[in-house]
Amino acid sequence: MDPALLAAVQGFMQQMGGRNAGGLSPWAIRPDAIAGSLQTVRAIRSRDATAPAAASNVVSINRRGTPIANGSFATRVGNVAIVPVIGPLVSRFSWQYWSYDEIVRDLRLIGSMPDIEACILDMDTPGGMVDNVDSVPTEIARLREKMPVYAHANFCCSAGYWIASAAEKIIANRTGLVGSVGALIRYVEMEGILTRLGANVVEVVAEQSPNKRLTRDSEEGKAELQAIVDDGAELFIQGIVANRGVTRDTVLENYGQGLVFPAAEALKRGLVDQIGSLEEVLTDLAGRRENSLIAASATAKAGTEKESTMLTLETLKAEHPDLASALRAEGAIDGAKAERNRLIGIEEQAAGLTGHDELVKAMKADGKTTPAEAATKILAAEKAKNAERLAGLQQLDNAAAGVTSTLSGGDGGEKKFPQNAEGWKAEWEATPKLQDEFPTAESYVATMKRKAA
Repeated sequence: MDPALLAAVQGFMQQMGGRNAGGLSPWAIRPDAIAGSLQTVRAIRSRDATAPAAASNVVSINRRGTPIANGSFATRVGNVAIVPVIGPLVSRFSWQYWSYDEIVRDLRLIGSMPDIEACILDMDTPGGMVDNVDSVPTEIARLREKMPVYAHANFCCSAGYWIASAAEKIIANRTGLVGSVGALIRYVEMEGILTRLGANVVEVVAEQSPNKRLTRDSEEGKAELQAIVDDGAELFIQGIVANRGVTRDTVLENYGQGLVFPAAEALKRGLVDQIGSLEEVLTDLAGRRENSLIAASATAKAGTEKESTMLTLETLKAEHPDLASALRAEGAIDGAKAERNRLIGIEEQAAGLTGHDELVKAMKADGKTTPAEAATKILAAEKAKNAERLAGLQQLDNAAAGVTSTLSGGDGGEKKFPQNAEGWKAEWEATPKLQDEFPTAESYVATMKRKAA
C-alpha cells in the first residue's frame, strides 16, 4: 500500500479508536472498506495541474457534469445537481475525508440556485461517524420542499445509508452494495505504545468522578461502551423509521442487523426502491421536468385562446386607482419579504463557520448578493483561511526543524542538548533553573514531549 495512504488509514483508524472532545464516539461504518474508500477520496481531492482552471477542483473520477461552484465537488448535468458522498465520513470539514459539513454546504448551495430543479446524492461510502450525521437528513428534508432528491447507491453502507434513507427514492446500481445498518466502537489502547517509547503516563481521577476513566476490561467499562454504541445504533434505526416510513420491527427483521446486501436482495428487503444506473436516474428526473414543462405549456396555450385586452399602467391608475394603490403596497411587501429571505439565506450559508463576520456583513449590506453567490464567496474565504492556517503550521514546522535546546538562563549557547528524551534529561540535570521549575527530570521530559508533539 502507498505509504501516504497507509498513514491516512492508520490515522483514520486511530480516530475510530480514540476519544473525541465529547467522549467515546460510535461509528456507523464498514471498517473493511476504509482503505479502498480513502484511495478514492485521495484521487478526487488531488488537483490535476494540467487540468483547465475552470475544472481544476474536480477531476474526471468525480462522475460526470460540471462544477456548480469553485471549491465544491458537487456537479450539475443540465438542471440536475449531483452531490458526492464518497469515502469515510467525518463530522467536520476535512481535506482527507468527506464530511457532513461539506455535504450540508453543497445541499444549501443547491437549494439557493433557482435554475437547479432536482438533486442526486452520489453514494459511494462505507459510512462514518455517528456524530453530526443527522445534520444531513435534516438538510435533505429542507431541500425536498423545493425539489426532488434521489440517492443513487453504488456502495452505500452504515452512515451512508442513514443519509440516503432521507431521499425521496433510493436507486441502487446493479452491482451496488447496500446496508450495514448499525453502529460500533473500536477502542485502541495507546498507553502501552507510549510507555515503550519512553513516555511517563500519569493519570489521577478525582474522587468525585470515579467513573471518569472506566477500563474497557471491567464490567462497568464494557457496560459504558455497550450503552454508547447501542444508543448510536438506535438513533440509526429511528432515523430509518422516520425517513423510510417503516416500523422498527421491519428494520430489525429485514434490514440485516449489520449485513450488507447486493442490489437485488436490498430491493427485495425494502432497503432500496429500484435498481438502475446514474444515467437512468438522470433520465427519470429529466422526464419529471419535461412533464411539468408540458403541463405549463398547455396551460399557457389554453390561455391564449381567450380574447385578451392590453392593460397599461396609465389605464390601471386612471380606471382603478384603489387597485393600483393595493398593488403598490403589495409590491413593497413582496420587496421587503424578498430582502428578508435574501438576508436569511446569506446567514444560513455562514451557519457553523467563524471568521467571516465582515464578509457576511458586507454581502448583506450591498443589497444584491444572493444566497448562492454568498455560499460561493464564503466557501472561497473558508478555503483561503484553511490554506493560510496550513501555511502557518508548515512555517512552524520549518522553523522547528533542526532546533537544539540550550541551557535555560545559561550563556546563550555554550552547551547544547539534542531534542530527545536523553537530551532533555541531561539539560534538566545541568540546569538549576529547570530543577526549580520542574520537580523531576521525568516531568520536564514529559512537558517537552508534549510541546514537540
